[in-house]
Amino acid sequence: MALLALFVAVGALAVSLKVLREYRPRPGQPTPAERIAALEERIRDLLYRVWTLEQQSQPRAPRPDVSPTPSEVPSPSMSTGPEPVVSAPPSAPEPTLAPAETAAATSTRDAVAPAPAPSGPAPSPRLDLEQRIGGRWATWVGVVAILFAASFAVKWSIENNLIGPRARLGLGLAAGIAALLAGLVLHRRRDVPYLSEALSGLGLGLCYLSLYAGYAYYELLRVGAAFGLMFVVTVLGTIVAVISERQVTAVLALLGGLLTPVLLASDQPNERVLMGYLVVLDFLVLAIARFRTWSALNRLAWAGTVLLLVPTFTRQPEAETPVVRLALLTALFVLFLLTPLAREWSQGRRLREVDLLIVAGTAAGYFWAVYITLEAWRPILEAPVALALAILYTIVAGVYRRRVPGDDATVGVLIGVACVFVTLAIPLALKGPWITLAWAAEGAVLLWLAPRVATPVAAWGGTAALILAVLRVWGGDTWASPNWPPVWNATFLAHLLTVAAIVAAGQLALSLRGDQLLTTKPEVLRAVLWVLASQTLSVLLWREPSGLWPAGLLAAQVLVLGALSRLIASPTFAVAVPLAALMLLARVLMADDSMAKAAAEDLLNRYLVARIVACAVIGLAGRWLAGSGASVHAGTVGRTVSGTAGVVLLFVLSQGWTRYQNALLQDAKPGASRRGLRSEIRWRTQVGLSVLWTLYAAAVLAWGFLRRSAPLRYGALGLLGLTIFKVFVVDLASVKTLYRMLSFLLLGVVLLLVGLLYQKMSRERGAPGSPRL
Repeated sequence: MALLALFVAVGALAVSLKVLREYRPRPGQPTPAERIAALEERIRDLLYRVWTLEQQSQPRAPRPDVSPTPSEVPSPSMSTGPEPVVSAPPSAPEPTLAPAETAAATSTRDAVAPAPAPSGPAPSPRLDLEQRIGGRWATWVGVVAILFAASFAVKWSIENNLIGPRARLGLGLAAGIAALLAGLVLHRRRDVPYLSEALSGLGLGLCYLSLYAGYAYYELLRVGAAFGLMFVVTVLGTIVAVISERQVTAVLALLGGLLTPVLLASDQPNERVLMGYLVVLDFLVLAIARFRTWSALNRLAWAGTVLLLVPTFTRQPEAETPVVRLALLTALFVLFLLTPLAREWSQGRRLREVDLLIVAGTAAGYFWAVYITLEAWRPILEAPVALALAILYTIVAGVYRRRVPGDDATVGVLIGVACVFVTLAIPLALKGPWITLAWAAEGAVLLWLAPRVATPVAAWGGTAALILAVLRVWGGDTWASPNWPPVWNATFLAHLLTVAAIVAAGQLALSLRGDQLLTTKPEVLRAVLWVLASQTLSVLLWREPSGLWPAGLLAAQVLVLGALSRLIASPTFAVAVPLAALMLLARVLMADDSMAKAAAEDLLNRYLVARIVACAVIGLAGRWLAGSGASVHAGTVGRTVSGTAGVVLLFVLSQGWTRYQNALLQDAKPGASRRGLRSEIRWRTQVGLSVLWTLYAAAVLAWGFLRRSAPLRYGALGLLGLTIFKVFVVDLASVKTLYRMLSFLLLGVVLLLVGLLYQKMSRERGAPGSPRL
């Protein structure tokens, strides 16, 4: 069932992104804006041709003798050069024009060209501090003062019983509506812009104040009537704001509409009534966004809706009627999904940056509200809802791209939200390692689709999903259980498939365009993903098998990486080979060290052989890497890896010999014979180390001559020098005479051979045409 849900999720995302791809213009295909521009240019050319033919068909007037003054400008109907005589066959070629006719034609084409669309209303002049204080602030402070005066007048009339409650309510509403209409009338007067705004705000304030007083103090209005009348005032205020093009008026009207549920709150609030009211109010904001791009109004509507709903959901997560709550939540979600896009959608072009706060906040808030509702009602529906939101955002992105070409930023935001919902749907639908595998599959699919869409969100979203999958393999998933057999379990299989998905995603990254990764190259992204896949595989091989299997499998991995470095030119292997070699050495020298100590009673045991094989494998992989040319640093890194393997091999052999002698001492019985045996073993150990180092240095020196490698020869000579120091300082002072003789004899023979070899090589090097060592 989990795998089925995974396949459905990935398939649904692929279908959704297919819609986006279909709506995207193909490479080389002109966008709708380019097609319109080409059609306009063609129309201008046709009009010019018609004008040229009309000029040729008219009889030529006699040319005046008076030459034009410098101030005269030739019109399209005038020509200062001879007109060519052209026959009129159906497909007559275009006539050749004189310079004056060319200028006239140019002016004619400019005349028939459509005027550019106005970019918007002229920006208002920037106000200095004096104008702000005297013009704007003074006006608004006066409005606030009048509102206070109106409230004091109401209080004074109540205390003296001058006017009845109904008359007070009627006068307040009449004064408010009159002020609102006066602000609407004065909006055309550009010399008093702040007075128009102030009167509209005063009218709205008087209307809201009167209705609230009629409900709370006079008790003339019931809750439903007051609610409805306040909403009517909000609608009137928004109409006046749209007609007068005053954002301040719209903000005041909306603020009054949002305060209405607070002012008319009851002891037992009705969730459905509140959400229904907010749906109608926010639909009004969407209607305004269709005509005006007022981001402050949109943000106020979103913030007010959130502040009104959050206390309700936190106080009562379990809905009495979950279906009704989800339906009203969905209506609010759709309204705020469309509100930031409405203006651009209606104009068919990008006007400003998308309001990221509303887009991201709407997605997060809606999913949170739906999640807490379903968690107490139907938790099984959480994953399908997240997946449905991902599909919805993807489809909206595709349709928006077709409607508003060139706005890649908004499309990228919508696709990013869709990727987030897919990532959330996976852990809600699956469990355990299948979440990891689904994230890896999602990342691979997004990287496959990234070159087919213009937005870079798919590339970065896919990379993020792959990194999440890697982190889950390393430390998020439960991989050990007493009831699970090593390796042969579903978790290990899912993790191996995750590694395969990461490798495939790395290869797919090569198809990405350069502009989709900022300054990162596709080859670098592939290298990063492949290194992560290699390290993830090393983690799996380390922790799952038991015994010597981890060391053997890690050695095979290092060998395969070294071989691949000769086949694939990628900087991956300059990083992956050393990291895998470090994992192998850590396994054989640290994790398996306790088992190696236990088996040290045999000189040649399987753990020592495993260490020797590991060093040999690392040295071979480093040699392959050095000769691969995978990157500019591959040679240096490969030689360093091989040299490290040689040093570790010497350490492994020396440690094996020392532990073998110590194991013999531990097996001896206590007593006087044990003390003699201890001295014997100490002498034998030191002589054995001297012999081992001498023979190892001789072998490395011979290999250096065969490979014509000066670093190897210098290393061998350094080891010989260390051996000479040990023989003359340590062995001479504390080793038995027999062992001392053997140590000096072997060292002397080897040094003579080395000297002889260098003498012969130097003579051959001095010969003409001899190769350099």
